[in-house]
Amino acid sequence: MLLPPLAITISSSCSFFSYCIARTAARQAAASPDTAETTSKDTIIICSTRDAFIRELLVELRISIDGIPAMEDADTPLTDAQELILSTPISAILTTDAISVVYCPSIHHLRAYLSSLSSRYSAAANPALDTAGIPPYLAIHSMISLHHLSAEWSSQGLSRTLSAAIDTAAAISHNLLFSVSADSRTFGIAAELPLINSRMMRNNTKLKGFYGGEGFEDEEDDGSGGAQRDLRFVGRVKDVVRRWCRIVDIDSLMEDVAHQDRSSQDVLV
Repeated sequence: MLLPPLAITISSSCSFFSYCIARTAARQAAASPDTAETTSKDTIIICSTRDAFIRELLVELRISIDGIPAMEDADTPLTDAQELILSTPISAILTTDAISVVYCPSIHHLRAYLSSLSSRYSAAANPALDTAGIPPYLAIHSMISLHHLSAEWSSQGLSRTLSAAIDTAAAISHNLLFSVSADSRTFGIAAELPLINSRMMRNNTKLKGFYGGEGFEDEEDDGSGGAQRDLRFVGRVKDVVRRWCRIVDIDSLMEDVAHQDRSSQDVLV
């Protein structure tokens, strides 16, 4: 049985990937020898290029790269998540037979890949529940920040991608989880975003607010020669995400994994 999609708030990428590794390990441990080779892979979609992803991990692990010195707090003890990533070679994460890693550096790449996943799977051919009844997962990392860098940074654009991801996960019988920054003011869970995307707003030449409608004008002089300000509706990432997903903190999930509570499906997301 598939669980509701999870939006996992994280403070670092290492914490998200350490959870994914632990989740995969638990699922593999539950596999019987007869089904281990036919079990569907867990899938992690990374919303960036491979080089950018590796640099992101190395910076978090305080490893100097390309002549860039390590962070000033290099003497601070590493977190459990960072230790797990260090003890699991990055090359092993990227090439493991249990996890399929895919890089989608743009919204168009992400949506196209999700569409291709749906077309490649069929219910009859998908052995998603052959591992002690535990479905594989479809994880998406940095999806929110990917939207922030595009014209799809809006409630409308984010909802479109979430809908596609949920439909795909259901079609291929995978549990869906994706990471959301708990701290970033720019693209974190509490970040603000407009209702509609910037392409539609560019067509609003009046700049009078939501859809350029009457009654949304700000007649006050803002120091820019009397130009009217854009008063379009602004919401928050959390408001959009919780319509589609259950929001959980990574620490609560890692505590469940640490206790090895096999009776709780929340552990296995």
